[in-house]
Amino acid sequence: MDIGVIAKRYAKALLLFAQEEKAEDLVYQEVLQFIESYSKVPQLATVLGNPLLPAKKKEMVICQAASTEVSPVFQKFATLVVAHRRESFMLFIAHSFVTLYRELKHISIGKLITAVPANEVVAKRLEKMIEKRSENSIDVIMETTVDPNILGGFIFQLDDMRLDASVSTQFEQIKKQFIEKNKRII
Repeated sequence: MDIGVIAKRYAKALLLFAQEEKAEDLVYQEVLQFIESYSKVPQLATVLGNPLLPAKKKEMVICQAASTEVSPVFQKFATLVVAHRRESFMLFIAHSFVTLYRELKHISIGKLITAVPANEVVAKRLEKMIEKRSENSIDVIMETTVDPNILGGFIFQLDDMRLDASVSTQFEQIKKQFIEKNKRII
């Protein structure tokens, strides 16, 4: 049984159903909340994987993890997942749904890593610059992280592109060049 294939099929079904009901944005928010709840409450996996827990309780747990008051689309989807005994794959389904939704809506996630907290203005300017230069009009959601281990500069990631202008990487490159050059001398 391939978890990725199962998750993607259910995620596609949820996205299509949400589009038919014109509730894809609401379902997207509920799925994001479910993922956040799942990461904050590790016991959720144990509860969903418990074969002794009745199906209605599992549905209720999935819905409560998504929102205090879920949409009818998400409620029906939770019922379907539990009826087909796929509740243990719910996190994988949720991540697949988020990926499909972002592809559909042309949303990219940009990640800016700096050694010191980045100015909000800089992050917004970078976000706008990426949106202007993109061929397909995309929306960029910018996440900023502080990592003092990079010593200075920045690391920027957007989808599968990575720009590493950190001081620590530059030091590593200089070190490798120095070692390589000194190996030839000996």
